[in-house]
Amino acid sequence: MKRGQRLLGGLWILGVLLPLAASLPALRPSPVGEAVQALDAQLRATAFRLRGARPVAQRSDPVVLAIDADSLNLAQLLTPEERQTSPLWQAMGPWPWPRALQAELAAWVLERGARRVIFNVVLARPSRFGVADDQVFVRRLAPWRQRVVLAAAYVSTEQEGFERAQLQRPLPLLRQAAAPGAALTGLLQSPQGLTEAIPGRRWLEAQLADFARPWPLPLAYLGDAVEPQLPWGPRFIDFAGPSGTWPLVPAWQLPELPEGFWRDRLVLIGVTAAGLGDQMETPFGPQSGTEVQAAALASILRQTALRPLPSLAAVLLLLLWGVATISVLARSGQALRTMALAGALAAGVLVVAALLWGTVHLWLPLPGLLLMPVLGGSLRGARQWWAESRERAYLHQVLARRVSPALLRDILRDPGPLGTQVGGSRCRCVVLFTDLVGFTPLSSRLDAQALFALLNRYFEAIASAVIEEQGLLDKFIGDALMAEFGVPRSRGEATEALAAVRAALAMQQRLEALNRDLAAQEQPTLQQGIGLHVGEVIAGNLGSSQRLEFTVVGAAVNVASRLEGLTRRFPDHPILLSGELVDLLPGALDVVPLGEQMVKGWPEPVRVFGLRGLLPR
Repeated sequence: MKRGQRLLGGLWILGVLLPLAASLPALRPSPVGEAVQALDAQLRATAFRLRGARPVAQRSDPVVLAIDADSLNLAQLLTPEERQTSPLWQAMGPWPWPRALQAELAAWVLERGARRVIFNVVLARPSRFGVADDQVFVRRLAPWRQRVVLAAAYVSTEQEGFERAQLQRPLPLLRQAAAPGAALTGLLQSPQGLTEAIPGRRWLEAQLADFARPWPLPLAYLGDAVEPQLPWGPRFIDFAGPSGTWPLVPAWQLPELPEGFWRDRLVLIGVTAAGLGDQMETPFGPQSGTEVQAAALASILRQTALRPLPSLAAVLLLLLWGVATISVLARSGQALRTMALAGALAAGVLVVAALLWGTVHLWLPLPGLLLMPVLGGSLRGARQWWAESRERAYLHQVLARRVSPALLRDILRDPGPLGTQVGGSRCRCVVLFTDLVGFTPLSSRLDAQALFALLNRYFEAIASAVIEEQGLLDKFIGDALMAEFGVPRSRGEATEALAAVRAALAMQQRLEALNRDLAAQEQPTLQQGIGLHVGEVIAGNLGSSQRLEFTVVGAAVNVASRLEGLTRRFPDHPILLSGELVDLLPGALDVVPLGEQMVKGWPEPVRVFGLRGLLPR
């Protein structure tokens, strides 16, 4: 049984180790690893939404020269006379546009100082307007060949269970109008279908291995004339906001912009009209592929693209965090504290991750780092809560036999001195001692079983009187009973003193009823003495770490015990009170002064009173 409990108690460690293992690079292809990657992508998307949109105003940011819906339907926007005023407006119409018109758009901005033009339109097939159209494209852009980049696309389709991949490169003729190489438009998606990352060398080598070199480089790395250093892994796009965040110039408005607008600008020419497709899902909702490419370009140019932690560093971080999580959670012995520690660890991870994202653009393996304290802490906290619930149920069962229901509810809300630690505190309370008179001769006449049954009937009769007055049944010692009023909670000394007196009187009444039953059954009757005193005690848990007992100790306990013993000298007064207790209840008690009496262990005489009852109010 204990071995099984130990195994269950250590189950929470698996809750720490499982997210750790699932986050390791070696397990990414597994279903669990894929689930972790999906959660990672969801956390990243949520982080962007929480951050919200940020302004894009730097002149170095790419400008989208948009082939938008208005430019495709210019006949509905401008009159024939207005269109005659611009050769560009005259050539615009439904898509696809002639290659000559696309070249003219690029030439327009290049003539006005644009530092580079990148086409986000894949020109992989001859123009539907004939070869002459392609030749015009080449001639028109020839002066700026080193500042023009054409696009390529990687397309993967599945047919009859087989995957078919194509690398659509620019038409050989058209490559004469652009710099060597091409811009790969492919971007990586999350398991939820959100476009989120720019591929690195690892992806290129895995997907383009069957195609001739040189391979096209990701478009985002071609915004600068310097030869890019392509990283091994992906880079996550730093999305600035929803559609329309990036500077976007509709193609038809080109003639209306001032001459200096394009100077030293990076221009991305592409389709943004939703009716032509090429819409991508992002953390900020659907955006055109051209806008997403602009965000990717800016992420690389600004050096704000999120870098995943290198594999080796991620493994080391996960291992260290796992050890730290186990060490911290193992120190907590209470469910609430365990859950609080787990929450604090998870919150700390989020704060550090946010700081690293905002300062050095580093993305931590958040799913593993978060799930380790959350899952481990939840399992450990649940196990502790279950154990604590059992302990509370047992405590309730035990205390229900010792204190009143009202006091029990109060204690369970705040255990206070009834906790699990050894020690006590100084307080004042009323101590009640009761003992049977002549019990020793009686016990010699009865066999053990009959004596045991008689004592149980006796204690059953008198103990309920203490419970009804919200006292605490401290202990049973042979034929004696010790109780306190005012611990572990006090209603005030006068209230507790009156409750103790009422309990003593009720004990006498119930003993009389019990004696009548015993006499009817021809069994020996019982006689008791009761002593009551109020004074200072130490109340708390007494014992060892293995077994504790809540009790009170002090001189007041001894005085109450001695008063009970004095009842043998005053057989007409079975209930004796100390003067200190009587002073608490002026005008409430019917008592008989018995003078000052010396009691063993007490240096001064004690004023003693015999109790006859309560005075009517």
